[in-house]
Amino acid sequence: MKNATVQPPVLLGLVVLALLVAFLWATHIILSPILIGSVLLFILFGQRELPIAKQLAISVVIIFAIWIFLKAQTVFFPLFFSFLLAYLFDPVVDQLVKWRFPRTLGVIIVLLLTFGLLILMGSLLVPNLVSEIQDLIGRSQNLPDKIVHFLDENLPKVASFFKADTTKLKDSLTNQIPGGLEQLLSNLLKGVLSVGSFLGQILNVILIPIITFYLLKDFDKIKFWLLELIPKMHRGASYFYLWRFNRILGGYLRGQVIVCTIVGILTGLGLTILGVPFAILLGVLTGLLNFIPFIGLYISLGLAFLVCLLTADPVIAMLKVAGVFVVVQGLEAYIISPKIVGERVGLHPVAVIFSVLVFSKFFGFWGLLIGVPTAAVIKFFIDEWKRREKWKSERQVIDVSEN
Repeated sequence: MKNATVQPPVLLGLVVLALLVAFLWATHIILSPILIGSVLLFILFGQRELPIAKQLAISVVIIFAIWIFLKAQTVFFPLFFSFLLAYLFDPVVDQLVKWRFPRTLGVIIVLLLTFGLLILMGSLLVPNLVSEIQDLIGRSQNLPDKIVHFLDENLPKVASFFKADTTKLKDSLTNQIPGGLEQLLSNLLKGVLSVGSFLGQILNVILIPIITFYLLKDFDKIKFWLLELIPKMHRGASYFYLWRFNRILGGYLRGQVIVCTIVGILTGLGLTILGVPFAILLGVLTGLLNFIPFIGLYISLGLAFLVCLLTADPVIAMLKVAGVFVVVQGLEAYIISPKIVGERVGLHPVAVIFSVLVFSKFFGFWGLLIGVPTAAVIKFFIDEWKRREKWKSERQVIDVSEN
């Protein structure tokens, strides 16, 4: 019978492993992911004949890249923002090239128009926004009394019909809404005031415009270079999937920017024409919140109704706001969005709401923005998988019948 004691090579390996763990623990203060990752890649490179070594090396590189991005996200932000701008404006530059414009000249025209419009809108909107927000903060001190007065006049009839407890409802509204509104307006004012300093920092280094210029100028070359990294056997399918991905995501993002801008302008103009106070602020908020499907509409409408309580005749102001929202949202739903965004997303309204709620739960504010296009891309891959499975089953039936 063989001896059950541990063989010397195994014992030596355990001792080396224990000493290695002790060494790493003793030097963990000076170790960094860069050093550990480099050592891991060096070791795996020596074992590159093994299939698992290649897979582990790819995993290390991916984790290493994510770590670098999270650590240096402030450095990567100008590059990411510039790439997003280049991605959004590339079709416009391509169209100018089709019109016989040199690509460099087309890029210059697009960037000058874009940044010129941003500067013009900022110079016109920011002072008015600051003034309206400051005025609204001052008036919000009287909001509790306005709410109580409005509820005393209008709530009893509704409450008696539904047999609701008006006392508890009034206490809840008057205790929660004023503080929340004041905090929201204060944060919004800080955001508006900080835009100038933020843009000043970016423009001082002139980083984003320069990076965007070079990315737009060579965007087709960058796309070709990235596609060349894909193995030839998968390149055809990758072209198709990337084309569909670009059509869904790019079309949705570009369309939403245009639609939200139009909705914000129309809402602000409509409220201004009807004499509703804080029209510019409500128009800007409505345009921004329109990025969030369905939910953004109700949030902006609720905020507009809340602002109406600070007017001399809240009921008339609410009717005016409701009229403007009905007209603008009707135009957006039946004319603007179908013409601009179209059916690229192709999600059921319930799926849209569900995707917004789920992604906002896990990713916060950014989840509200990426929820719908991400869900649309997931739906596309599911549909494509179902199509392939159906094709395989039909192919099998044909093969069986032929045999």
